Amino acid sequence: MNEIGEKLKEARKAKGYTLDDLQQMTKIQKRYLIAIEEGNYDVMPGKFYARAFIKQYADTVGLNGDQLLEEYTDAVPHTHDEEYVEKVSTDQTRSGKNTENVFLTKVQEYLPTILIGLLAVAIVAAIYFAVIKTNNQGNEDMITKESDEITVSSADSISEEESVKESSESAVSEESEEAQGIELLSSNGSTTTYSVTGIFEGSSLILTASGGDSWVSVEGDGTTIDAQLITDGSNLETEIPDGTSSLVVIIGNAPATKVNFNGKDVPYAPEAENSVRQEIEFKFE
Repeated sequence: MNEIGEKLKEARKAKGYTLDDLQQMTKIQKRYLIAIEEGNYDVMPGKFYARAFIKQYADTVGLNGDQLLEEYTDAVPHTHDEEYVEKVSTDQTRSGKNTENVFLTKVQEYLPTILIGLLAVAIVAAIYFAVIKTNNQGNEDMITKESDEITVSSADSISEEESVKESSESAVSEESEEAQGIELLSSNGSTTTYSVTGIFEGSSLILTASGGDSWVSVEGDGTTIDAQLITDGSNLETEIPDGTSSLVVIIGNAPATKVNFNGKDVPYAPEAENSVRQEIEFKFE
């Protein structure tokens, strides 16, 4: 008996939602919503999507998705996280060792050439600064002793103004980068919470699929901002509404999904390395 599907269907009807309404609200295709209500999980794009779709469905119709999955855990396909992640971790470890060996070999091979190049650069720099110093001394000798004022050419003045402008812009840029900070608050293996401090106007979140497809969902202060299946090599870019205090990102295939917030890559917490499905919360301070 498909108890979980019937329970979700009754909750949807109680809310007065049609399947088309639910498709628009959750961004989950209608055929997958029908499959959930009928308990036909074989049509899902992957077994690990079944739990993510059911949670999204439940939360949208006013039920507690996590509690529902726990109550009917035997009726919903499991993702076999440990077997999948073990394979991914083994492949990554082998790849990392091979890359490290090749890198060390290349460094040892080209080390003498690199040292000679650095020495040549240092010699050229020393000659350059020596010439500049000599020219400056020659210009000072041309100034008469009777002159109480030194006139600076317009070209030198413009160059000086541009230098000051560039220094100011560089300082502003550095202050902006330092203004934003992302700090790990907690992680229990499937849920990770970060604290974000700094300037949030015009903030953006980019989720990129690499090495496989991934279903993702983005919620701001409890409201769904975006949700869709991103295929290998594509990404989902979401603008964060100004004034948002909490952002929750649900990822169906974490090993194949990269997270970038305001141009800064956000790594998964060590405790979350053995979990395929991830729920990441950003709390804006």
